[in-house]
Amino acid sequence: MLLIKQQYPIEGLPKYNFSHAMVEDFTELCFSSFEKLFWQRVKSGFGEQKNGCLNDEAMCFEEISLQPLYENASVIAVDVSSMRVGETKEGILIAIRGAVVWNFQRKYKYMRLGPFLFHVTEENKNQLFNLLCKQHFPFAKVTAPDLLHVQTRIAAILEQWLQINLCVASSDSLILFDGSLVGGTPEAPEGIVSEILRAAKNKGNTILAFSKLSRLHFDGRCLTDVARKGTPPCLIKINGLEPCMGSFRLFGDIYVAKLSEGALSFRLDIDKELPQPLAENAVQRLLGNDVVYQGYPETLRLAHIYSIFTASEVIGMQRYLTQQCGLKILVKPNLRRVLFGPFGKGPEG
Repeated sequence: MLLIKQQYPIEGLPKYNFSHAMVEDFTELCFSSFEKLFWQRVKSGFGEQKNGCLNDEAMCFEEISLQPLYENASVIAVDVSSMRVGETKEGILIAIRGAVVWNFQRKYKYMRLGPFLFHVTEENKNQLFNLLCKQHFPFAKVTAPDLLHVQTRIAAILEQWLQINLCVASSDSLILFDGSLVGGTPEAPEGIVSEILRAAKNKGNTILAFSKLSRLHFDGRCLTDVARKGTPPCLIKINGLEPCMGSFRLFGDIYVAKLSEGALSFRLDIDKELPQPLAENAVQRLLGNDVVYQGYPETLRLAHIYSIFTASEVIGMQRYLTQQCGLKILVKPNLRRVLFGPFGKGPEG
């Protein structure tokens, strides 16, 4: 027992003189972080509204009712998926695949590109990004990220390449993106987003960018909650947003789209330079030419489905790599489990 006390001086803990002020600060912050949640329980409706505006007087919402327009128009959607297939001593193995779906008169066609397999290391990542970007986006300043973000960055390059080629090859079409029209991020440099929109306008195309998630919040709630009382199909335009937020630039007007009955609504970005009547007309043509289930266009849903990797495809890619490159598949040990046994919860590492 004496030996144990010497190894684990639990009784001597007070000698470290933990600051009571720090404990009090943590306790106070815990309670204050719930203050908004407690207050929302006694408030009715969505925030405190005055003439359609939230607490921030600069922000206001404009509800726009929609009716389907049954004018024949091509609807084209593009999406890209990526995943980490494995790791080596030198770097990581990733797979990227893109899918394009065309819809004309409710007849769907699709094309897949990939999977493209990459072995990315610290030694080759700069050369890889220079080749990809200089060849396809020579006007954009792109630098190679660390290995942790390589997968999403390469996927973004493929997606933008598909987007700009669709904008050039199509005309008078509705082109659906998965994401937003925000520039100035590592994945979406301003030059690339601007060039995609310019190419679309030159051929009479309209880009509709749907986001399943949005980081924009108003009165402590997600942007898409604004549409919960709207009567579908409808758009709710967010007015009063600054075009630049720090290093980010908004290339599109932001709407909340509630396109069908049900609880789901989505953020929708439409090119700022497109007059609002034409933007509304584009969404109404989408309703007249595409199936909308749970508020989401079928063409874009299919693009996601055709780009995503299934479990059997992952096994096939791993088997291909073992045969072609002489690799062996090893199960990476879970260090948390090794160190902490049944208490080793959390991600492997």
